[in-house]
Amino acid sequence: MTAEKSGEFRGKSVEAAIESGLMALGLSRDEAEIEIVRRGSRGVLGIGAEDAIVRITGRRPAPKEAVSRPGPKEAVSRPGPEPPKPVQKPVEKPEPQAVLPPAAPAVVAPVAKDARELEAAQRGRELLAGLLERMGMSARVEIVPQSEAEADEDGQRALVLNIVGEELGALVGRQGEVLTALQMLTRLMVSKVVRGRHNLIVDVNGYRARRAEALRRLALRMADQVMQAGRTMALEPMPPAERRIIHLTLRNHPSVTTLSVGEGDRRKVTIIPKKD
Repeated sequence: MTAEKSGEFRGKSVEAAIESGLMALGLSRDEAEIEIVRRGSRGVLGIGAEDAIVRITGRRPAPKEAVSRPGPKEAVSRPGPEPPKPVQKPVEKPEPQAVLPPAAPAVVAPVAKDARELEAAQRGRELLAGLLERMGMSARVEIVPQSEAEADEDGQRALVLNIVGEELGALVGRQGEVLTALQMLTRLMVSKVVRGRHNLIVDVNGYRARRAEALRRLALRMADQVMQAGRTMALEPMPPAERRIIHLTLRNHPSVTTLSVGEGDRRKVTIIPKKD
């Protein structure tokens, strides 16, 4: 009995893994059963990339049937032509499907200041969804307004392209660095389609909204401590968008004022008690 040829093989794509395995086993596609173990992923900006994995097994040859020779007076029965054998396709191993929240409307109204802004958000949603699909991300994009904690001085809130799905932490990155880069890329794509600059915000599972609310509570808590201690206190270094939330939260505070100090990535907000 000939030993069965089999093994698992990797490649940058499913096809590359299959070609590598067939060459290693010395088999053709018709002589092999192919099972896709993992399709692989290109990751996000080169982070978290995974090779595709396939399992290839050589098919055992069909046993030969004994040929009976007819007697001298026995008529020879000639079989007709055999029907063509169906071509067996590679057996795909079902991959676990990401469980997404119930489908939400594309736009949560009222959110748009004008029709042009809404058009930019809708095109941005389409472009961002296409980009995520090419990145191998199982997610959908919804349009929602910014939270109250993120509103500007006049209470105006921009439109947010919120990416919804499971295991999307790689899209956020350290202090939202990957998310900021994804937002910049999305704005550039939208500006090519809908002329002009559009203040679209990109978020992942409401990360920015939760962070803004946490910063608002932090600002109020630190303001109370500054009032009790009667001295200036500095917060940790933050990106510009997060420092802005601290400044806006305390802009009308009766007992403290705020100031950003430092350079570059070390720039931070200081909370200063007002003099009587």
